[in-house]
Amino acid sequence: MLTLVLISPTGAQVQVRPLPKSGYDLRIRQVINQLRIVDTHEHLQSYANLTWRYKCSKPDFMFLFIIYAYDDIQSAGIPQPLFNRLMTDSMTVMEKWKKFKPYWEGSSNTAYNRAVLLATDKLFGVKNIDSSTVEELSSKVRMAYKDESRWFNQVLKEKCRIEYVVTDAWWNLGTNFYDPALFRFVIRFDNFIWINSKSDIENLTKRKIGSEITLDDLVASLSMAFHEALDKGYIGVKSGLAYNRTLFYENVKKEKAEEVFNKIRNSQTSLSFDEVKPLQDYMMHRVLDLAKANNLPVQIHTGLQAGNGNKIENSKPTHLVNLFQEYPDVKFILFHGAYPYGGELSTLAKNFRNVFIDMCWMYVISPSYSERYLNEWLETVPANKIMAFGGDYFNVEGVYSHLMLAKQVISNVLVRKVKDGYFTEDEAIKIARMILHDNAINIFKIK
Repeated sequence: MLTLVLISPTGAQVQVRPLPKSGYDLRIRQVINQLRIVDTHEHLQSYANLTWRYKCSKPDFMFLFIIYAYDDIQSAGIPQPLFNRLMTDSMTVMEKWKKFKPYWEGSSNTAYNRAVLLATDKLFGVKNIDSSTVEELSSKVRMAYKDESRWFNQVLKEKCRIEYVVTDAWWNLGTNFYDPALFRFVIRFDNFIWINSKSDIENLTKRKIGSEITLDDLVASLSMAFHEALDKGYIGVKSGLAYNRTLFYENVKKEKAEEVFNKIRNSQTSLSFDEVKPLQDYMMHRVLDLAKANNLPVQIHTGLQAGNGNKIENSKPTHLVNLFQEYPDVKFILFHGAYPYGGELSTLAKNFRNVFIDMCWMYVISPSYSERYLNEWLETVPANKIMAFGGDYFNVEGVYSHLMLAKQVISNVLVRKVKDGYFTEDEAIKIARMILHDNAINIFKIK
C-alpha cells in the first residue's frame, strides 16, 4: 500500500521551542513593517542619467518598466525596436498603450510586473494598468518627478524606512537627487579584469603601447585606482563579470599572465576569451589581494543575469570555491540568492566562514523561490551571514515595491517558524533585525 505524506515546502517540520501565544503573527509582521532597513544593493540614478534607456523629455507610465519588467515584456515577444520607441516622445500615452497592451497582458503575471502593479497602486493610487488608467498614471509619475530630490527622499526614507543604501557606482549617479547621508558606495574594478585588447590596456594605464607598458604597470594602475576609491570612502568591491564570463578564476602564475599580456599588447585585434582568460584570472586575484589588504568585502554577481540570452552556467556560485579557499580573510558576498542555484549557495555559506548570502533582487525574480530558500537558509546558515534586502533598481518605485514583497516573504517565513515552534517570537524578531539591518551594518562597517 502506497502512503503519501504531504510536506509543506516552507514549514520547519520540527518543534524546538514552545508554541507561541496568540497574536504572534500580527506582532511579527508589525515589527518587520516598522524596521529601519539597510538596502544592500541599488543602481539608483537621477532621471537625467537614465536617458541611455528612457528618452522621454517627461516621464509617463513606461518609465515604470525601465528595468526588469522590460525583460519579461521582451520575453513575451515585444520587438526590441518597438520597445525602444515606447521609451521615447514619439507617441502619445494612449498610442503607447495600444502598442504595449498585448505584451503587458501576456506577461503581467510575472513577479517583475506584479512589482510594477504594486508600485502603481501604493505610490500613485492607480489600481490597474489599462486604457482607463495610463493617462492618470502618467500624470502622477510626471508630478512626482517635478521635484526629484523630494520624491527620492519621500520614497526611500519615509515610505521604505531605509537608513542606508549601498549603491553600486557603476554609472555616475548624478549629483542633486539624493541625500548624501543616505548613500554608501561600492566600486567595480572589472575593467582591470575584463581585458582582451591593447586599447583596454592603454585606457587603464593611461599610456600608449609604444612606451613599453608592462604587466607591473597594469597592476600598479589597479592599485592606484583602488586606493583612490578608499580615499573617497567606498565600503566594498563589486564584480558583475558573471554576465561576461565564467566565475572560475584560476590562480595563474605571473609568467603566464605576462605572456598573455604581451600577446594582447602586440595584437592588432581583440583576442578570444580562451586566449585572454589567464590574464583576467591573474588580475582578479590582484583585486582580491587589495581587498584582503584593506579589509573590504567583495560582492559577486551569481545566478540569473538580467536581460535575455545570457549563459546561466557562467554564474554558478560553486565556480568560486577556489577563491574562498585561497582568500579566507576576504568576505565574499554572493548576490541574488544565486538563483536558481539556491541549494549550492546553502552549502557554500554553511561551509565557508567567509561566504555571505545577499538576497538582493530575489523577491522580484520569484517570491516563492525566496520564501523556500530563506526558510532553508535559516535552518542551515548562521543568521549573521544573511542580508535579506537589496532592491537592485534604477528607479525608486522599484525599490519600494520590491521591499514590500520582501517584507511579506520574510514575515511569512518567520511567522511559520514561530508557529511550528522552531523559533520563539523574540528569536524571530531578533533575526528579522539582523537580516534587514544589523548584519549589513557589521559586514560593511557602516558608520
